[in-house]
Amino acid sequence: PEEGMVYDYWFDLHNKKWVNWMETIPTFEPDARKGYAEMVVPTMDSVRMAHIIKLLITNNKHVLTPGPTGTGKSVNVAQLFSRGLSDTYQSFIICFSAQTSANQTQDALDDKMQRRRKGVFGPPTGKKLAVFIDDLNMPKKEEYGAQPPIEILRQWMDHKGWYNLKTKEK
Repeated sequence: PEEGMVYDYWFDLHNKKWVNWMETIPTFEPDARKGYAEMVVPTMDSVRMAHIIKLLITNNKHVLTPGPTGTGKSVNVAQLFSRGLSDTYQSFIICFSAQTSANQTQDALDDKMQRRRKGVFGPPTGKKLAVFIDDLNMPKKEEYGAQPPIEILRQWMDHKGWYNLKTKEK
């Protein structure tokens, strides 16, 4: 690119040229019927972040989007989940708080799963599950510094599952 930084551009493989991120989306036109708080004005950062998150999700990678409060992480991911992913994805959002427990987290995820065969659960056949956990750092630390809701997520990612709380089976 002649001007700006490489982060300001996306490389279009089809046309073999650098394209500014803002040129990859339609021009923003405010909707007069929406209230001020309902409008989301796309910025270069939000367009770039949505594209990268979508690319990672569609390539079966886990995504963590850190950043300061109020920078639009939750809004951008919610928009991506509502209209940016194909129908092959079942997506939902879990909001953590200081009172969120590991059992609540496991139950929320289990509610979105279907039994495929004995001991095997997953999203509906032909679908992939995309989960956004808002305020991941919020659960209260226990006596030894662990955050059980985060530990159950780690177990899910590391071991591809957990024990059934009712039957005590894996």
